[in-house]
This record gives sequence, structure tokens and C-alpha cells, in this order.
Amino acid sequence: MHYVVGDTRRMHVAYYVSGHGYGHGVRASAVANAFSSDARLTFRSSLPESFFREEVRRSFAYVKDELDCGCLQSDCVTVDIEETARRYAAIAGANAGRLDEHAEWLRGNGVDVVVSDIVPFAFEAARAAGVPSVAVSNFSWLDIYAPYVERVSWFGPHVEHIERQCAMADLLLALEPANALKGFGAREEMPVVGREGSNRRDEIVRRLGVEPGKCLGLVYMGIFGLDSASWERLERFREWEFLGIHRLHAQPVNYHVVDKKSFRYEDLSASVDCVIAKLGYGVYAESLLHGVPVVFFPRVDFAEYPVLERSILDHGNGIRLQREPFCAVQWEQALNRVRANPRPRRYPNTGAKLCADRIGQFVRRRGG
Repeated sequence: MHYVVGDTRRMHVAYYVSGHGYGHGVRASAVANAFSSDARLTFRSSLPESFFREEVRRSFAYVKDELDCGCLQSDCVTVDIEETARRYAAIAGANAGRLDEHAEWLRGNGVDVVVSDIVPFAFEAARAAGVPSVAVSNFSWLDIYAPYVERVSWFGPHVEHIERQCAMADLLLALEPANALKGFGAREEMPVVGREGSNRRDEIVRRLGVEPGKCLGLVYMGIFGLDSASWERLERFREWEFLGIHRLHAQPVNYHVVDKKSFRYEDLSASVDCVIAKLGYGVYAESLLHGVPVVFFPRVDFAEYPVLERSILDHGNGIRLQREPFCAVQWEQALNRVRANPRPRRYPNTGAKLCADRIGQFVRRRGG
């Protein structure tokens, strides 16, 4: 596959980022870091500004703004469909009343392109302002919400509106592995986009006082957690030490909470023998970029999941458990497979730069 690259200087990018978890913010930040230092950048998102300050290695402006809600969840994989529909409908109504305000903000601030991951309203605001827009994502809320109509029939008109908004995007950069992404027009395939960390295993082992010969597993259940898991059973794995950036409701002696100020999450991911996680795009991307296997369990009511599952298994990076044995921490066979199998190969970290360059080229051609 051939990707055309280009310069990204002298443009103002307004990046609309979904507030659904941090995965959207992580990859939006990766693309933003790949823009030329001469480009101006403004984020609009309900994700905290502090998050972008941690992730983005360049100057930018920030506007706190609730633009969508993603999925409302009771834990890292369980979606409350009816509450999600109600919340999104309320936000969509508020957005409709602010369309002129957003259009004026885009024009008044000299925005050259709106980039969205993957806020549907961003494309409508860009169209109203006469500004081109680019979607950068592996799925859309149309993909996720369309099946919800079977359970919440009144939500149908809102899903239809999302489809119309997606059709207003001028270009879609579809990230590997992409969902159907229906509703969009011009589409170009892009490689996986994510963070690439450094292997700091020796430092981690010394800092935590871990025996050098132990295997390391990184546990990540996202911001919602998974309190139903029997985390105390981690102590049964005497040949393993486990790391994480969040505390567990139990306190097994071989689980260590790591401060991100000491070790970035992506460095942890690059340094361990496996990641034990809910399977989201960020985990998928870092698995490929770091060549690290992932032990995961199924997720229901989220159309992104089957695509990620199929791809990570096809790449040979994934070990799938059913939810019950996962929550019971019955991981013996999975962890034995990790130790017995060779480490997966690493994929080149080219996606973010290709996306940034393609956006720059798109803006130049539109301007010319």
C-alpha cells in the first residue's frame, strides 16, 4: 500500500476528541505530535487538559467541551445501553443549539482543518463554518450505536443524524483494523496509530525490588476497572510479578502500582512479558508496536471489539479467555503460553506520521 506524505506547516488544526476513555486522546496526541512544530493546534474535548499536557510534546491550546459521551459503563466492558442513549441524546441536543457558536469559533480563530476522533458533531460544525474536516479513527459512533436501536427504538433518529454528520466529513483516515465506518465518503486506509515506549525492564525491576528472573505482567482494566475479578489470586503465580497504574480492590503482594511520573505507561507496556487487559484500541496498538502478547476476555455490546479480537488473534498477539475464568484469575494456561511462545514481532510505528502528513497535504490541496 502506498501512502503519500506531505508538509504540515502553517496550518491551524482544531482537534475534536471524544471523551470516551483515554484511547481516543492517546492516538489523537500521537498524530498531533507528528505535525510540524510550525502548525497551530487546539484540542476541544471533555478529557482533562492535564491528560493532553502529559501526552502532547508540543505547544497547543485547549478548550474543555463535552461533545459526545461514548458509552456509559459500569465496569471496563459492560455498557448501559439505555443510559448511553439518553446521555448522547441530551448532548446532541445541546450541540445543535451551539452549532452557530462553534462555526463562528472556527472561522474567528482561523482554523484551516477540523480533525475528529471521532466526534460526529465536529463534521457538522466544520461544514457550517466552511472549513474542511478529516476523521481519524478505527470506528465511528454510528458503528457502535446502530445496534442499540433494537433495544432503544426512540434512539433511531439520533443514529440517523450521526450518519448524516459522518457524511459531512471530507476525508476519513481509517486506522488498522477498521470497522465498517459507514456513512463516510472519501476513505483512505492507514496503519495502526499508537504510542511507542522504551524497554526499561532493568530499571523497573530495580525500582520495585523484583527478582530479576521473574516474569512481568502489566494489568490494565481502564478507568472503569473490573472489581468483580478475584485479584487476590495473583499471588498464586509465584514466577510472576504484576504491574499496573491503578490500584486493585485486593492487595496481592506481587502486584505493584507504578507512578506514571516514574515510568510512562507505554514504557511499562514495552518492558513486560505480557499485558493482561480489556481489549481496546490502545492496548491493541501497543501490542503490535511493542511485540508484546495480550491476555484478554470478550466484550459485548461494542461493535469495535470483534474487529480488534479477530485482528489481534490473526497477528498471533492475542490469548483470549472467557470472562468467567478471567475474572476468577484462572490464567495458568494463558501465562504458560506466554512463557513458552516466542515474543511476537514488532510492527513499525509509522501510522501517526502518515496521518499527520496526509492531513497537511489535504489542507494544502484544498487551499490551492
